[in-house]
Amino acid sequence: MPKVVDHDARRRLIIESVWKIVGRRGLAAVTMRELAAEAGFANGGLAPYFRDKDEILLAAFQYACDATERRLEPAADAGGLAALRGVCHELMPLDDTRLLEARVVIAFWDRAVHDPRLSSAYESTTHRWRTLMHDCVSRARSAGEITTPAPDERIVETLFAMVLGFQVGAVLTPGTTTGQRQLEVLEGLFASYA
Repeated sequence: MPKVVDHDARRRLIIESVWKIVGRRGLAAVTMRELAAEAGFANGGLAPYFRDKDEILLAAFQYACDATERRLEPAADAGGLAALRGVCHELMPLDDTRLLEARVVIAFWDRAVHDPRLSSAYESTTHRWRTLMHDCVSRARSAGEITTPAPDERIVETLFAMVLGFQVGAVLTPGTTTGQRQLEVLEGLFASYA
């Protein structure tokens, strides 16, 4: 009787292996040979699941985004400024899980600069997150929690740039971009919007 293979489970195993390698040694260490070894496959064993390294990286990026979006939905349901705060917290690298996601996303950026397929995936993901933030800002303004005359678009872009900056900082300068420091900066911005 032929062995039944769960292709989705194998793809998840490969993606998780990418995350482990990126987390330990960065994207440059993710070779097909290293990845096969990490996932427990023979050389060439990845071919039935992914065509090439870029396809694997895209899947790893999507996996990170999907995990983030599963956390964003309940955070956004809080309403008003609490929802905006929750969305920002989920995008900020405040714990080991979100820090690993940031490492994967930063590694992805380098490849996305030269690959329209990857940059398109990034653009659509960030568009969804900006739209969610914009909705939170609008609801907070309607509730009277945001009173600044600054346009909603500027608030969203400022917060989004801050979150991306925290991702880079937490990966490259973790001693200064601590979780506590990130939260202090975010709360300082929120205070300026009241």
